[in-house]
Amino acid sequence: MKRFKEKLVEFMSGRYGMDQLYYAMLLLALGIMMVNMKVDNLILMILSDGIILLMILRSFSRNISKRARENGKFLKIWNPVKRNVRIFIRRIKEIRVYRYRKCPNCKKTLQLPIKRGKNTVKCPKCQEKFNVRVIL
Repeated sequence: MKRFKEKLVEFMSGRYGMDQLYYAMLLLALGIMMVNMKVDNLILMILSDGIILLMILRSFSRNISKRARENGKFLKIWNPVKRNVRIFIRRIKEIRVYRYRKCPNCKKTLQLPIKRGKNTVKCPKCQEKFNVRVIL
């Protein structure tokens, strides 16, 4: 087993390996496979197999700079989506405690405690006062 491990390390030296794009493609391929189990479509099977083949080719690639650029482009798209999803989930978890409103002047999102009815709020960033109405 030790000899096999050494051979594997020797084979993978100088190769790109796995990154965030690899894991995203893996999840996408698994999702397509799950859907394909229900609908049994040849196109979905070919698509998932193609994604898996592309994952393997990327991880064994010796062109590290090109793979890093691909991952960087993916992260430029993925990170804002991930941040917005986390904010949305946090807002749902805190819906009983806080309300979120944007300042009409500077557009900063403010976290406000629940005070039902009409309230006057002062933005901490631009010092603008504005009215907020909380119904629920």
